[in-house]
Amino acid sequence: QPPIFALGKRGLLGVALGETAVNSYSMIDGALNLLVASPSSPEWLMRGYFLLYSAMLLLAPLLWYAGSLLVWVVPLTPAARHDAGYWLQLLYSFNVLEVYLVCMVLSLLQLDAMAQQIAGEMSQGSCEAASQVLEDHFGDLVQPPTCLTLASGLLSAYWLLLAATLVGIPAGLVVARRLEEEEEEELSRRSGGSSAGDTAKERGGVELDAWISSEGGSERLLPATSQRSHSTRALV
Repeated sequence: QPPIFALGKRGLLGVALGETAVNSYSMIDGALNLLVASPSSPEWLMRGYFLLYSAMLLLAPLLWYAGSLLVWVVPLTPAARHDAGYWLQLLYSFNVLEVYLVCMVLSLLQLDAMAQQIAGEMSQGSCEAASQVLEDHFGDLVQPPTCLTLASGLLSAYWLLLAATLVGIPAGLVVARRLEEEEEEELSRRSGGSSAGDTAKERGGVELDAWISSEGGSERLLPATSQRSHSTRALV
């Protein structure tokens, strides 16, 4: 997957790192970095975070989009349509890609302030003193004249992913709604057919009762009954 955002280290740390001060990251890189994000945390916990990240941000969106496209293109039987609708709803429940994309923008806006606060706490004031020295004597060499400044930016792949998400989610919801409508139509068709069959049976039973109770029906049934009685007596 192409990188979706870039993170650059500026200030004194950026000068020390040189060309390696700027790094680009993709969603897969984010999943892999979770495994080593907190060395002090238990390994099973970080692996759990890795599995949740991969399932909700990579696997579920991919299967949901692919399944919606497949259901839209391929004709399905009523049973297969019901199963497809169930799995698409389940995948959509675990799809948080749009939340991730919005939270990424919000977090990048606050990333520099958070990094400077962490650096100041870890250095116990040394970073602020170094920033003052840089500003007074080395302002032309170090820009900005700080101990550490983080500069982040969104790459073109992010905007393509955002556009695909904004188009894909409504399209997938339309497909899911269409599946529900087709299932409702199938149920109404079946209930209508069974109701028509029951009505025909009831109508036939009423007509038969009316025919038997009529004079013509009794006259026609009596000879047949008498014939069966004579046959039974002959056999005896």
